[in-house]
Amino acid sequence: MIRKILFILMFPVCLFSQDTVTWSLNLPEFTVKSVGKKESSAAVINMIKNNVVVSDGLSSEFVKRTPDRNVSDALKRINGVTIQNDRFVLVRGLSDRYNLAMLNKTLLPSTEPDRKSFSFDVIPSNMIDNLVIVKSATPSLPGDFGGGIVQITTKEVSDNFMNVGLSSSYGFISTGQPFKLISPNYFPSNFPSTYKFRVGSLGDRRAYSSLMTDGKTREFTTIPNLGGNVAYGYEKGNWYFLLSASARENNTLNYIDRQDYQSSTELAYKYKDTMCSSVSTLNGLLNITYYDKHKFSLKSLFNRQIENTYLTRNGENYDNIQDVRSNSSNTIEKTILNTQFEGKINNTDFILGHNLMLRDQPDYRVNPIVRSLGTDDKFSIAWRDTYRFWSVMNENSLNGAVNHTYKDFKVGGLYIKRTRTFKARVFRYDAPDLLNEITNNTDRYSTDFDLMAGYAQYDKEFGKIKVNGGLRVEYNLFDVATSDFSGEKINVEREYLDFLPSFNLSYNLEKIKVRASSSKTLARPEFREVANFAYYDFVRNAQILGNSSLEKSDIYNFDLKFEYYPKFGENISVALFGKKFIKPIEQIVADGSVPSNLLLTYTNPDDAVLYGIELEFRKKLNSSFDVYTNATLSSSKVVVNGISRSLQGQSGYILNGGVNYKLDNNVFSLSYNRVGDRISAVGFQGYPNIYENSRDIFDFVYLRKINKVEVKLAINDILAQPSKYYQKVNHRDLINTNNEQSISLSLNVKI
Repeated sequence: MIRKILFILMFPVCLFSQDTVTWSLNLPEFTVKSVGKKESSAAVINMIKNNVVVSDGLSSEFVKRTPDRNVSDALKRINGVTIQNDRFVLVRGLSDRYNLAMLNKTLLPSTEPDRKSFSFDVIPSNMIDNLVIVKSATPSLPGDFGGGIVQITTKEVSDNFMNVGLSSSYGFISTGQPFKLISPNYFPSNFPSTYKFRVGSLGDRRAYSSLMTDGKTREFTTIPNLGGNVAYGYEKGNWYFLLSASARENNTLNYIDRQDYQSSTELAYKYKDTMCSSVSTLNGLLNITYYDKHKFSLKSLFNRQIENTYLTRNGENYDNIQDVRSNSSNTIEKTILNTQFEGKINNTDFILGHNLMLRDQPDYRVNPIVRSLGTDDKFSIAWRDTYRFWSVMNENSLNGAVNHTYKDFKVGGLYIKRTRTFKARVFRYDAPDLLNEITNNTDRYSTDFDLMAGYAQYDKEFGKIKVNGGLRVEYNLFDVATSDFSGEKINVEREYLDFLPSFNLSYNLEKIKVRASSSKTLARPEFREVANFAYYDFVRNAQILGNSSLEKSDIYNFDLKFEYYPKFGENISVALFGKKFIKPIEQIVADGSVPSNLLLTYTNPDDAVLYGIELEFRKKLNSSFDVYTNATLSSSKVVVNGISRSLQGQSGYILNGGVNYKLDNNVFSLSYNRVGDRISAVGFQGYPNIYENSRDIFDFVYLRKINKVEVKLAINDILAQPSKYYQKVNHRDLINTNNEQSISLSLNVKI
């Protein structure tokens, strides 16, 4: 594997972009040979002002004034954006599956085996210039989104520099505490196939079982979390080079109260969990740009993340009449390599790209230790309920696109090829030295995805009025090869031909802009959502199963936005939006599930509506003070079996705010974030919807510049209010998880 990664790093396969006009359409022409700076807050506001689409964003300059360590942390500061599970983005209250992620000009695939989502915590915030979320469509943008397109622009170079940074953080719950982790045990290369294992004699199976050694247990006392980064920029003539690398290890400790009900008043179980988590990340960035009469860029981003968790569970299971003392260990390894080559020659631009994503889950292990409830019997392992799981998921994406501008018209096309393979082996113990393989025919699938798109776009200014519109056509072939439990092959095949018109109209004055936008977009099912594969999540006490009948969703969008720019770097805006969904895609709790083993799957209600208002205010009060705030109020409605409710994942409100005070070389910043309650999983008759609660998040940052040294002191999540999942019936709390206040200190030296 290491050789493969090194080979790709040395000989990057030039790849893909879903939209090569993301910036070229929206930035003015440069008349000097220089790479434009896009990392300042004023530059991002100017970019949003000049965009033909409705968009919001923030800069790396802004991120410096927050304790945000990765893109996921930073995104929650953007108007209308919330974060789920500390890594998945929700835009305008819509669930994470309705959003797209783009790195520079390349679409990023889902990083998860069980949801259509990109894990934004894998990209560190110190590698970005800016983040912009596009909320309305143009013909030149990809059409597979309903909430927004998250556009991540990595750093570029305009001068020579070298930066070295070190950071450390102290958690008031996790630092200095006893920790326990179990190293992953990789699947033995000499282990037999499922068939050979099952037909082997008892002695053979005992011999095979001995190959499955236990991972090494590591017990230690945690020290403060540590991180470091280095960046080197070099400019010579028409060449610009940027090399950046960072590494971080982060340990967290969570105490979780977990319970569920088998009737309106009767508990099914009541547990207290303790979870030790360790996340190690390694990131690398290489950008090479040649800018003269024409512009060419080669950009590569590498990320390696290893997440290791160990959970202990104590409590009572009233459904099984058991006193529980169980534990589980899990490791998830993600590797992402994104490479893209882009060029602009006169009025034609192109991009070629490749995205490699590897995800391994070596030896996810569950050890159920129980005794009969209400007795003094010795605790013992319930062998039948033990669980050992190995999985590997590999995905390759190839992409090429070309765009040409002729006067007021722009035309272009692209082709995307995605392939994914997923396979798993699942076991339980019949005895301490004897494994029983319970792998099903459904525990593997392979996919093939082809997308061809073309568009014609018209841009024209008529005095103070600017018109943008046209048609995008997308043709998609989609195939997921899987099986049912009997082994009979199942091919989930889709063929979609979609015509996606869009129209944007803006009225432009020097300081005022009024926009109106209407469009049709869509949301296609992700591979996992249609694959006949059931994954058991011990932490959530749930199985996740695909639905081979799931269909795409058509989305009709409308936006109206008023923007006022009093001064450079300031803005006030009000936006109205509405969406109509035909066959929206939602995750639900399947009928007949029981609390001790929930079954989550996906479905298409007939239709749904979403509407809301977004407000934003950024103002510099004087030379020292500046403030910002944004708020989103929204409401949605979907009717299923005569019952009306909100869309899964949709929040009624989102609040952000902050104040910055600058005194000489000192900057003090206080920021705030709150997200309204939302449905986490849709229930069924007899089992109510599961909601995620809102909480207040305050962060404080102090920045100090001393010559070439920048010192940053941050206090993260000052109130540290717990996260809760609950059901509104009798306001029953299901999951209560602590959050941790932490203090971090970082030093950045410019050499």
